Amino acid sequence: MEHAPQADHIRLLFDPQVAVATCTGQRRRFASVVEGLSTEELAWPSRCEDWTVGDVLRHLLWVDLTVRRIWSGDESIADGFDPRITPNKAVRKDRSVPDDEVRERYLLSSKAMVADLESSDSERFGQPSLSPAGHVPWWMSAVHIGWDSSIHERDALLPLGLRVEQLNNETDLYLAYSLVLTSFFAGRDPIAVRIGPAELRRDNGPVIVRMVSSAEVEDESRFESPTVVTTEDPVKAIDAISGRGDAGDALRGEATFVHRLGGLSRFFSAGPLG
Repeated sequence: MEHAPQADHIRLLFDPQVAVATCTGQRRRFASVVEGLSTEELAWPSRCEDWTVGDVLRHLLWVDLTVRRIWSGDESIADGFDPRITPNKAVRKDRSVPDDEVRERYLLSSKAMVADLESSDSERFGQPSLSPAGHVPWWMSAVHIGWDSSIHERDALLPLGLRVEQLNNETDLYLAYSLVLTSFFAGRDPIAVRIGPAELRRDNGPVIVRMVSSAEVEDESRFESPTVVTTEDPVKAIDAISGRGDAGDALRGEATFVHRLGGLSRFFSAGPLG
């Protein structure tokens, strides 16, 4: 982690190899469930406003195509991109493709993406890339699409009454990455806050997000203590921070900090989710 490639404005203190493997595992699991969805289930409303389960797959297929363009060096997608609007336009455009065909295309894309992620190595981790968080090393853009896929897994499956497995490594990584994203919507004042073991710090330098060990929690005297925000359900906290719910319902703590952590959610609520 000490030598993990980082962006100038972001320090996500995770082992890139472990983080990419976590994203790979989530994608493989979700695809295995998607493979068995019926035509009726694909037409079922998802958690995303005006999107069916099939539309969620349309979005994720579009994400894969877009990311592959970026990884090939084409950053033109950034021109005029708005995460509240652009993905929704892409979904509407692809509704001419039947749901069953979209599912098959998504499964093929997932198989290719899993193979791509699994074949990545330390040399690739630091290659320049682009994500909605700006210019970042390749591995961090992979984490972004993993975070997006994880949230959309719940968007698609929970309304169908299907169980979504919650693994600690995924929860830790995507909670930390949610804090990275929401930090850009948390106002200009410095912030130091911890949700469970995930800690966000930002002053006049880059955003720094890491997982704090239990030993550090027990010996706060060595550090400038952050404001602690608690949650009974870290996955619910990820969803709320990311626009699926109210941060005030998922988080407990000083009202000012809870409000700041809800900045990304408020941004998404200003337009279509995606």
